[in-house]
Amino acid sequence: MTALTDGAADLLALRELADDIFMASTEPVLDALQVGLAYDPALWDTLTQSGLTLLSTPESRGGSGAGLRELAVVLERSGYHAAPVPLAEHDLLASWLLALAHLPLPSGTMTAGVTDQPLEGVQLVATLNDVPWSNVAENIVIAGDGFVAMLPRDQLRFETQTDIAGQSCATVHVDTLLQPGRYRPVDLALAEEFNLRGALGRALQTCGALTRALDLACDHARNREQFGRPIAKFQAVQALTAGAAGALSAATAAAQFAVAAASTHGFDSPHARFAVSVAKVESARAATLVARNAHQVHGAIGFTLDHRLRHFTTRALAWRSEFGAQREWQDRLGKMALDSSSSVWELVTELSSGLGRTPSNQL
Repeated sequence: MTALTDGAADLLALRELADDIFMASTEPVLDALQVGLAYDPALWDTLTQSGLTLLSTPESRGGSGAGLRELAVVLERSGYHAAPVPLAEHDLLASWLLALAHLPLPSGTMTAGVTDQPLEGVQLVATLNDVPWSNVAENIVIAGDGFVAMLPRDQLRFETQTDIAGQSCATVHVDTLLQPGRYRPVDLALAEEFNLRGALGRALQTCGALTRALDLACDHARNREQFGRPIAKFQAVQALTAGAAGALSAATAAAQFAVAAASTHGFDSPHARFAVSVAKVESARAATLVARNAHQVHGAIGFTLDHRLRHFTTRALAWRSEFGAQREWQDRLGKMALDSSSSVWELVTELSSGLGRTPSNQL
C-alpha cells in the first residue's frame, strides 16, 4: 500500500467531507418522482459554513484560500451526488470575475454570464444566453467588453427554461443603469478564460455524474438475475460496462490533466487551452457512451422516474453543450495544431510537459 503524501491526504479528507455533506442532502430525494432536483438552500448554507462555496477564493476576499485542485475534487463530487447548487458558477466564475475587477463579494448565491456588448456611459443593454442557476442566484456577474458588472436579479428580465435533467437556465435580458460600486472597467479579454473555466467545471462535474452512473450500472448487473444467474455474468453486459469504464477513464484522465495544466500554467496559457479542450471533448464523448451503456444495462427501468440513474445520465448529457459543445472544442484543438509550426506530436508533447500532478484517486 502506497503512503499518502500530505497533499493527497488533504484532498482525500476534502473529498470525504464533500461526500458527507452532499449525501446527507441528496440521497433522500434521488428517488422522488420528479424530473429534476430543486435548488437546496439548506445544502448551500451547509456548504457555505464549511467553506466550500468559495473554496478557491483568496482568504483576503473572504474565501477559503484553496486552489483549483481542491475545487476540482468538490466539483467532481457534486456531480457524483447530483448536488443541486451552483458551485462552479459561484466560485470558479462569479467570484473570479469580481476579484479581477476588485469588486466586493456579495452575500448569497451568484452565477455569471458573458456578453460582447460594450457599456454606453453607465447604461448596459445586453442579452446573456443560457445562464445556469439564474432562477436562484441573488446576483449575476457579467463579463462584458472591457468591464465587469454585478447586478441583483430584480434589475433583470429572465426567459427561463429547463434542460433534459430538469435543471434551470435562462436567457437574461439586461437594460439598466449600472450603479457605482457594482461595475468596474477591466482592461482584459475575459470571454476566453470564462469559457475555459466553465468548460473545465462541467468536465469535472460530468466525470462525477458518469462515475455514479457506472456504479449504478455495475450494482444493477450484480444484483439483477436472468436465467438463474446475475446479468453481470453475461458477456454482452460485461462489454457494456467495460466500454463505459474505458470512456470514463479517458475523460477522468483528461480532466485531471486539465486541472494540472491550469494550476501550473494558468488558464490564460496555451497549456491550459489545450488541456481544457481535450477534457471537454473527452467528457462529452464519455457522456454519450456511458449514458447509453448504463441505460442498456438497466433496461427500461433506467429511463423511468422510479430510478435514480436518470439524475446522472441526463445531467451529463445536458452538460455536453454548456460552455461550448464537443465540436467547438474539437475545432479549437484542430486550429491549435494548424497554427503551430511544430508537428502534432511535438505540440502535444510540449503542451503536456512540466505539469504538477493531481493524485489520480482524488477525482
